[in-house]
Amino acid sequence: MDALEKYDLENDSEISKPKFQVKDLSSATWVMRKLRALDANDSEINVTADDQIQAIQGWRDQQLADNDVNRGFLEGYLGAYLDKLREDDPKARIKTPYGTVSTRKTPASVQWNEKNVLASLEDQSLTDFIRIKKEPDKKAIKKAFSFVGGHYLNADGQELKGAIEKPEHISLVVKTDVPTP
Repeated sequence: MDALEKYDLENDSEISKPKFQVKDLSSATWVMRKLRALDANDSEINVTADDQIQAIQGWRDQQLADNDVNRGFLEGYLGAYLDKLREDDPKARIKTPYGTVSTRKTPASVQWNEKNVLASLEDQSLTDFIRIKKEPDKKAIKKAFSFVGGHYLNADGQELKGAIEKPEHISLVVKTDVPTP
């Protein structure tokens, strides 16, 4: 942010006046200068915030990684103790005031590689095992249908239900030329 932009931000008492209006090119230029200063300030704030966010996220990630290492060691100790208990009682569990330790059997399953499975099914002509996703071809529908009196109709007069007209609107676009820091 240069000195002129800083000055514009610090001396913006005219903005808050309810009677201010853009009346000519000079006042429009002044408003654009103010907007440019605000954009530059936003950019500066975002750069600072992004730096701080990255630092905090790095710290958080390191702390969580350390916790994961410690958690692994502690869970290993509990697992070893549970194995020792299971030598006498195969259904043993560890119950403490802070939680329980047990095991859960996970059944065998399939790990899918979608791309390879599809290629293999197609190569072997096993298309019965390939599911086709149905979805409307919106591009073709837009060419063939049009709104008439709130109904989406094609040339034959067939109505397409589920399509709702979104009215055209004009939105204000203000672009300032913000110098890069």
